[in-house]
Amino acid sequence: MKRTVFVVFLIATVAVAGPRVGGRVGYTTAEDPFTGLSTDGVIFGGQLAFPIMPILGIEVSGTYTSTESDVSMESYLTNYIEDEYGVDFSGDMDGLRSYMEDQLGWTLPAEADMLADYQATYHNLGLAGILRADIPMGASPFSPYVGGGAGVHFVVSDADAMLAMLEQQATGEPAIDPYDHIFPSAEGIVGLSFSPSGAPVSVFGEVRLSKPFGDEAGDAIVTYFGGANLGF
Repeated sequence: MKRTVFVVFLIATVAVAGPRVGGRVGYTTAEDPFTGLSTDGVIFGGQLAFPIMPILGIEVSGTYTSTESDVSMESYLTNYIEDEYGVDFSGDMDGLRSYMEDQLGWTLPAEADMLADYQATYHNLGLAGILRADIPMGASPFSPYVGGGAGVHFVVSDADAMLAMLEQQATGEPAIDPYDHIFPSAEGIVGLSFSPSGAPVSVFGEVRLSKPFGDEAGDAIVTYFGGANLGF
């Protein structure tokens, strides 16, 4: 009986308060796990917030970031060999060339092409579910909040350097697939929202820490967001 009353109360609370919808934009700091390059840059997304109690709510958000960077084929292949085979050839191009030709059977281009810059691209689509708790501040329109939850990152990384290298293969068949992985993650947030009295809008500033899990997942991702929500 008590459980039924509690469920009815939650449904009634959500129905009265209603969900809030909004958008966000910010700056994220991360590293491309395939090339080892920094992917710091602009990130944007949106969210749906569902109030459960006066100070508790569930937020479902989606974010996307994409960057382009220059990387030499030597750096690109050195990072690949170290990640895939555990052999480090940093600064030793002759050793890298010998290993790839003798052990892997790949014919590499001339040294000038190995040192030339190519374009590397990185895409990260993130989805997260957060249980958020507001910290009451009396009649103040400002409300600090904290939260935690789980998410997932869909990561795609590629580089034209790979395509140039593959063109040198005797068979013409791809030897490396584009890097695309799905990483589950733990999410934590801390922020501050501002809700003008009687207005169906609120704005917020937020810091999110996301820790992807899995082989080649890389380090934690720190993101700084600003955004707004519509709805009471």
